[in-house]
Amino acid sequence: MIRRDRTDDVLTLTIVNASQANALTEEMLSQLTDAFTEASGDEDLRAVLLTSAGGRGFSAGMDTAQFAHTSAKRAYETISRLGEVCEAIKNCDLPVAVAIDGFCIGGAAEIAAAADFRIGSSDSWYSMPEVRIGIPSVLESVNLHHLMGWTKATEFVLTGNRFTAEEMKSSGFLNDVADEGKVEERALALLRDTTQASRAVIAQQKRLLRTWKNTFEAEAIADSKKEFALAFAAKND
Repeated sequence: MIRRDRTDDVLTLTIVNASQANALTEEMLSQLTDAFTEASGDEDLRAVLLTSAGGRGFSAGMDTAQFAHTSAKRAYETISRLGEVCEAIKNCDLPVAVAIDGFCIGGAAEIAAAADFRIGSSDSWYSMPEVRIGIPSVLESVNLHHLMGWTKATEFVLTGNRFTAEEMKSSGFLNDVADEGKVEERALALLRDTTQASRAVIAQQKRLLRTWKNTFEAEAIADSKKEFALAFAAKND
């Protein structure tokens, strides 16, 4: 489940699925999309913090049980749900920060990449292991080179290796690395900095940043979903 907590003008969304390494089910993806969309329309809110429960890790990414089939159509539909979360974050009028403790894997790293701010604990680690299980990294992976540069982004998605928090900070993926137990505090501090400006101008600046990022983003993401589905079609050959 995705738990919602509100403190003053900040909405905190918490991934709660500790028994399955905080893996994201289809229902949880829908809950996240709804939460970000509704927060954007709430004029009393100023920021959104995404975090996780359990203390073991941020999220292992997509629940792999959702891909235990060989249907390209189902794969396209499922991965599109993850894409809807990323789009809801990027389209949200409010600044979004992600507080990452422990592991941040696959689809969870894509969700983090879609956010405005990313803070990792000193012991956090990151991986995009999709290629090792026979599928490509897609969706927000399209934009990883904006955060990490082509060299590190390519290494990240082609090797499936683990990257440390310091590596992710030096490459540009993380805004900062915080001591264990201080991650949410540091993320909230960044969000509070945005309240120095009006809610309207922050929303406007987010729209501009997305426009500036890359004009072919939508086309590249659409193509990535097709390639993802083709990986499932290949299993039938």
